[in-house]
Amino acid sequence: MKDLSFINNIKSMAVIGTSAKRNFFFLKNHQESFKGSLYAINPTVKEIPDFPTENIFASIKDVPGEVDFAFITVPAHNVLSVIDDCIEKGVKLVTIFTAEFSDSGTEEGIELEKELLQHADNKIRILGPNGMGLFYPKLGIAWRGFFPKTQGNIGLIAQSGGMCNIAIYTSIELGFNFSKVFSFGNGADLDFVDLLHFLSDDPETDLILLYIEGIKENRFDALKEVLSKNKKPIVALKGGKSESGSKAVRTHTASISGNDKIWSALFKQYNIIEVDSLEQLLHAAQIIDFYGINEFKNVAVFSISGGYGVVLVDLIEKYGMTVPPFSDEIQNKLDQKFFINGTSSKNPLDVAAQMFHSSTLVDIVDIALYDSNIDTLIMDMPSWYFNHQYFITQDDDFNQNFEKIFKLGHKHKKPLFPIIQKAHCPEESIRMARELAKYKVAIFDNPLEFIPLLSKISNFKKRKLFC
Repeated sequence: MKDLSFINNIKSMAVIGTSAKRNFFFLKNHQESFKGSLYAINPTVKEIPDFPTENIFASIKDVPGEVDFAFITVPAHNVLSVIDDCIEKGVKLVTIFTAEFSDSGTEEGIELEKELLQHADNKIRILGPNGMGLFYPKLGIAWRGFFPKTQGNIGLIAQSGGMCNIAIYTSIELGFNFSKVFSFGNGADLDFVDLLHFLSDDPETDLILLYIEGIKENRFDALKEVLSKNKKPIVALKGGKSESGSKAVRTHTASISGNDKIWSALFKQYNIIEVDSLEQLLHAAQIIDFYGINEFKNVAVFSISGGYGVVLVDLIEKYGMTVPPFSDEIQNKLDQKFFINGTSSKNPLDVAAQMFHSSTLVDIVDIALYDSNIDTLIMDMPSWYFNHQYFITQDDDFNQNFEKIFKLGHKHKKPLFPIIQKAHCPEESIRMARELAKYKVAIFDNPLEFIPLLSKISNFKKRKLFC
């Protein structure tokens, strides 16, 4: 495995090839947040708006002092000479954003990538080519603008820079933060095995997310070695599982996708949580970050619609959980809190028109979560109920009481999952999701966003305990 221990101590970086043609895009993005010394490298550029001229150089070799990290955006035919300069300068890590290496599928591109490795000669570590490189909020390393600046504890490794962009921006909405994100493109030097090894030992990372397109055949044994030593939860999304998807992988990052059954067996052997979409990958991270690793067995359901409650029960049991009756003691307490016809105090709880007596609902959810046989609660709330124009009775404390309800999961140390459907008033659903994310409460649009994940997390916990 390649040594990447220096990454946590990057103090200086250069953007090589930055130009007015792209409005100095990558330079400006890093300037927005990078906390160390930042340099612009281009032999034809003398001035850059709002950037210090004393930090502009024709060559990285001209920069006084050390440069730890370089982001390379020059055309493919110029990359080799730039790498030579970086090695001479003592640069430890480079990102090669430039494409048209092995990803092109041409003999010329494949040969150029081989030459790249020959020039590097293990004297410098490379992310790419055809990758976005490193996002590290603690140090302010960010290839795009408006990336979050708060350091988290979740690491992400992905071959696709576009997938990384979606994940990073979505994390802002979902309310969790990354420790580091690696987009390694073709993986000519550093591949996801090296990066997984690094994150497995990284003290700043507690949970690892993977988007994998493929792996070189000679790296499977190394991957197994890393996985056998890893102690952190891993959630993985495998791209290229279908025949057409496998062909797409070869044109995207020139990876060998491999047999889907082999990957599924690998994930099972090393207790990796496998998901089926980027959205599931991120929601799994959100659930684990907000509530930890739980085994979900017995679920309480709270619904304002008897029909929706029935559908929730079916989904919960479809994915291996149960909706049991409350204990006699808890059921007696709940019975005393229901006073409107058409409601039901049994599990699933059907509050119907009692919705507009929200202070009683705080007590109902609180009592239900006291049941020692219940380990989680799922509730549904259409978005228009948070808009007072739709109220049929006066309930001035409705929104505040439901915020109290949503936070009760943390009081009882039992995950509580509100579903706020976007039907008709989507802005209310978005507002509540953003507000509650601050308190580590995950709001979902529909049950299929998270219920299938609960069984996956449960299976991880059970296998972990068994091992």
